Amino acid sequence: MQITPEAVTYLKEQVEHEQAPGIRLYQAGQGCCGPSFGLGFGAGETGDQVKDFDGLALAIDGNLADVSHDITLALEETDQGPQIVLLGASNC
Repeated sequence: MQITPEAVTYLKEQVEHEQAPGIRLYQAGQGCCGPSFGLGFGAGETGDQVKDFDGLALAIDGNLADVSHDITLALEETDQGPQIVLLGASNC
């Protein structure tokens, strides 16, 4: 799991604004090509891996440990404003 510096800065601002303990990457479902990912505010749960990215706590669902290695969280500017995108995740 990697996070771009721009995404770290943006997520740290959002965590502070929401007064959340951090960000959690979790399994939101299961598709034909593997798990669907969800991203939300929260602390780690039992079995999660918690990583620190320049002061940003990111908890990764323990069920995703094997499939999250090649994923990068990045910040993308859109017409609706900045959005966090998952790069490298399957989207069949």
